[in-house]
Amino acid sequence: MERPLVSIVIPVYNGADYLKETIESALAQTYERVEVIVVNDGSTDSGATAAIARSFGNQIRYYEKSNGGVSTALNLGIENMRGEWFSWLSHDDLYEPDKVNNQVQELQKLGDQAQNYILSCGTKLINETGAPIHRPRRQLKGLYTDEAMFDYLLLKACLSGCALLIPKQAFEQVGGFPTTYRYIQDWVCWVDMALAGYQFKLTTTPHSKTRIHEKQQTKKIADLAPIETARFFEQLLVRLDAQNSVTTPQIKTVFKAVYRSAEPEVREDLLKRFAGNRHLSEFEQKKLQTSSFIYHRVLMLYRGMMNLRYR
Repeated sequence: MERPLVSIVIPVYNGADYLKETIESALAQTYERVEVIVVNDGSTDSGATAAIARSFGNQIRYYEKSNGGVSTALNLGIENMRGEWFSWLSHDDLYEPDKVNNQVQELQKLGDQAQNYILSCGTKLINETGAPIHRPRRQLKGLYTDEAMFDYLLLKACLSGCALLIPKQAFEQVGGFPTTYRYIQDWVCWVDMALAGYQFKLTTTPHSKTRIHEKQQTKKIADLAPIETARFFEQLLVRLDAQNSVTTPQIKTVFKAVYRSAEPEVREDLLKRFAGNRHLSEFEQKKLQTSSFIYHRVLMLYRGMMNLRYR
């Protein structure tokens, strides 16, 4: 496999606090075949974000658009990228210098099958000043089939968008990032790619840094999470024709995810409308109800401990 051009796309909205450092980390990549695209999603900070981006001149490609959310900014970057591979870098996160180079090396090991894979590396957490945050976190490693990744995304956790390297053709196949979601759009996109048959290769060496801070846009719209999650489960069940289809592993996975992540009233509604009793036995439902109760109690305890430690 030749050394492909990689497009690092940085969507930004009112990101003057961290954008300069983020762009510098993208330009500092040891892999030489990189282009950096910055998309200003209608910032309202009196031109501060735009001034930082423009200060880099022709080192980057810069676009401005009216505000439409991170999905629209990412999609504009994808539409204009010249590379064969896409790498997302949030305006407040950072790359280690060898992030892209390491992932291209992993691609080369896959040979002719590389275009069928999505790669992920490990991540570190940092605070406002860049100091490390130490939290126990699940770090996956190895090769995952599309079916295995579908299960992981629905039943375990999302993948960090800034840790990924994705073939541009995957976005063309699934239609880019969904613009009808503003909080879970990355999760939805990865699920779409798993359903489209893409395999995943995950490594744990940390090549990206995720910044945790009070001004994060996701914190401001966190109340959308349960609403969007319920809507996504409904759309998945429609897509898989759960109401009429015979039971499949994917349908069972979605119902298991409904028990794990949906509010009780949402769960009961989806079970009723999409023949949940036909796909899950009474014993399975009771087991899932118990495990869901335990999971949420443990999650609440963990979040409480982390909030006390890092508040």
